[in-house]
This record gives sequence, C-alpha cells and structure tokens, in this order.
Amino acid sequence: MYVIFGCGATGNEVVNALNKAGKEILIVDKNEETVSSWREQHLNVIVSDIKSFDLKSPYFEDFNIIAILTGDFEGNLSLVKKIKEKLPKHFVLVRASSREEVDNLKANGADIVIQKGKVLAQTILPTFEDVEMKHSAFTLINVIKESNNKELAIFLQDNPDPDAIASGLALKHICKYCDVESTIYYGGNIGHQKNKALVNLLDMEMVNAKTSEEVMGVVRSAGKIALIEASIPSKNNILPADVIPNLIFDHHQVDTSSVKGDFVDVQPKLGATSTMMTKYIRQLNIKPTSSLATALLYGIRTDTKEFTRNATSDDLDAASYLSPLVDTNILNQLESPPMSLETLDIIGRAIRNREIRGSYLASFVEFINDRDALPQAAEMMLQLEGVYTVLVFGINEDKVQLSARSRDTRINLGLLLQSAFGELNTGGHATMAAGAINLGILGDANDRTSLLKVTSDAVRKKFFSAVGAEFEKETLPTIEESQENSA
Repeated sequence: MYVIFGCGATGNEVVNALNKAGKEILIVDKNEETVSSWREQHLNVIVSDIKSFDLKSPYFEDFNIIAILTGDFEGNLSLVKKIKEKLPKHFVLVRASSREEVDNLKANGADIVIQKGKVLAQTILPTFEDVEMKHSAFTLINVIKESNNKELAIFLQDNPDPDAIASGLALKHICKYCDVESTIYYGGNIGHQKNKALVNLLDMEMVNAKTSEEVMGVVRSAGKIALIEASIPSKNNILPADVIPNLIFDHHQVDTSSVKGDFVDVQPKLGATSTMMTKYIRQLNIKPTSSLATALLYGIRTDTKEFTRNATSDDLDAASYLSPLVDTNILNQLESPPMSLETLDIIGRAIRNREIRGSYLASFVEFINDRDALPQAAEMMLQLEGVYTVLVFGINEDKVQLSARSRDTRINLGLLLQSAFGELNTGGHATMAAGAINLGILGDANDRTSLLKVTSDAVRKKFFSAVGAEFEKETLPTIEESQENSA
C-alpha cells in the first residue's frame, strides 16, 4: 500500500510508524546499510537510486500511496514526473526545502508537498490515513454499484451483537445512498436482552437465515455479498466456507492471508466495527439518521465497554461525531433492558460450577438456549477477587459455545482460544474472545449425563492447559465441595 523513497531520519520515522500501524510497506533507498535493519524485520526493501528506479517492478504493482523523502530535489522531481506520467492515479507526497521547490513539485503533479523542517511522521501519517480512507470509500462505492440492479446481501456474524447490528445497518444506509437494495441476514439467534432491545426499538428488519440451502439461495440471487463482524465464511457466520464475499468489514484479529474478498477492511486495532462504518459515512458525506447514529454509538460503547476496553482515538472521535445525532430516549432504554430468567439462571450456574486455578476460572453452564447469556456470565465472573481470566461455556444445539474475558495484560485471549480450540472455531481480541466447537470434536457420549461430563472435562482441560494451569490446584472450592466438606 505504501512506498517510501528515502530512508534517512524522516523516512525511518515514517516507516517505523507505518510498521507499528500494521501497514504494508515498500522501502526504496540507494544505501544497503540504511535499509538492512528493515530487511531483517522482513519488510519489503529495494536498493535503488530513485533516478533509475523501475516503476514496472513487480514489487511496485500493489502500492498506490507514495512518499518521496530524499534530500535530492532533482531526483525527487524526476520521480514525481515519471509517476504522474505512468501512474497518474497514485497519490504522491514529497518533501521540499524551499518555496521554489514546493511550487515546482506541485506544478509537476505532486499531490502534497511538505517543506523540510515540517516533515515529521506525525504530520505525514494523518495525511496518509486521509488518503487511504478516501481511496477505500471510493472503492467501496464502486463495488456496491457493481451489484447490477440486484440486491446486496449483508451477512452478520452469528448471534449478532450491537456492534454487528449497527455496522450492518450502516452498510445498508450506504447501499441506499448508492441506489442499491440490500437486506441484512444473520445466523444463530438474537437472545441478549440488549440486542433484542436494539432491534425492537429501532424497528430493524433483519432475516434470520437458518439453513445452508436458504443461504445459498440468497447468495445465488444477490448481486454482491457482504460479511460484517467476521472475516472468514463459516467461521462464526452462516455463510458456507466456499463462498467468497465481495465486501468484508471486521475488527477482530485474523490471519489476513486467509481473508478473501474484493474489498476487505479488517482493522483489529479499532475497538468496534461501528467506528469503521462511521468513518465511511463521514468520508462519503452521508448524514446518518437518528436511528443509525444511535445504533452506531451504542455499538461502539458496548464493544469498548464504555471506552474502557480496546478503545482508540478513532473510537472516541466517532463517538464524538455521533453523540449530537442520537435519539437519547432510545439510548436510555437500551442502557437498562430487562434481564431474562434464563440469563439469570445461566449466571447462577456459572457461579455454582466455577473452577478456579490460580487467576484462571472456567465454568460450564451445561445446556443453554440463549448463547448471549454467556458473555454476561463471563463479565460477572471476571469481577471475582483474584480472578483475571475467565472462560464460560455451554452446549447450544450441536455446538459448545465459548465466551472468554480477561484483564491480564500478559494474555491475548483471541490467540489463546485459537491455540486451545483451533483457529476456525474461535476468535476475538486480547481481552475478549468467543468461539463455537462442534460436539463431535469432543468425543462420543451415549447419554445426556455422559455428554455433560465429556464436554466439561475436555474444554476445561484444553483451557487450563493453554494457560499453563493444568497442574495448579483450585484456590477456591466450588459450592459442591464446600457442602461436602461441611457434611
């Protein structure tokens, strides 16, 4: 995506910042020693003088944002001319040392020229981000408009939460802006009381897809397919594994090499996908309706736990933009929805069946209908004194549903659950993660009692082994053990 010509002090600072942000970078410098440290970090490097650099290099094909940061004005000017002649749509930022150089570079097509002394990463990066956002928004609109007068089918993650629901609603709003019809689909259920309240209060229309045949019928008839709050078909979503979505929006950790689509925007550093979608509607100058603004703000607030978990400056900026536009009456009702009896019962089972080893807690809540009660139980278990990482799991239909929470800075829950239960079964962030495992993976069980025991033993063993607590004793007894000891 980014090409940096010149790796002096300024170039190094820019490369370092882009690398930390997870951007794909190509570095071009005439000095091997200058770029050797970046080569050792497995970044793309070409040793070449800018005057002789070959724009037809295969390494250059996928990069369209260029920063020319050398101190050689004549070389910089020559390269600007070549790029704008052969690749006129590429964005070029270049440094200069005088007003005369600035005027000359701009006259030959440079998009932005920054004078020497002001060329700092903190100046250049916001410019890059703005250019990248404009390019992404332009590409998004083009992909949507290629639906050929057919519906754009928007698939959410299974059992969608407020962030997924709001993001789907935002994409539907963008489709309307493009005069393209769209429908939101989801697998699983909407069981969490907050999720139900969001859908009901905003009077949202969404289709609960229950079978693969139904989904494939939608896929075949749709002009384009979008996947939101998930990146890989069949992984926490109802799309079949062999379907390649046209549009993907997600903020969960994922191996990007395994994500396939015409337009892919995966930003794990953001606290919510709703933040990403807010950036798109702002870039496209689409004013959100009161309902959309309310949903997006609520999605950001819930996924960042009121900005106390994984929140970034982008999340705060999106929330600041949305706040004056929300329906405060609806937002107030969303804050305190009634709790179902099953949720209360599952929380009770989580307390009763807890097993604690060191600072790790696992609890099996047995058979459940409401998968959305699991994260609520996990959040509550995390409040126990001395507990820093929690896994709550239960059986729902033919799957074991997992929900994990952590406040241990040494642990990345998303990677931890993938290590314990497989990449295709789990996903998430450093402090929160979830998953679903087919019961068949855990072994055969002849009856209900055996199934509960096999499931409980297998999941607990995998979890405690993954965190290195398989040999630790419980620091607190379970309720049953307390009763036995007192008998």
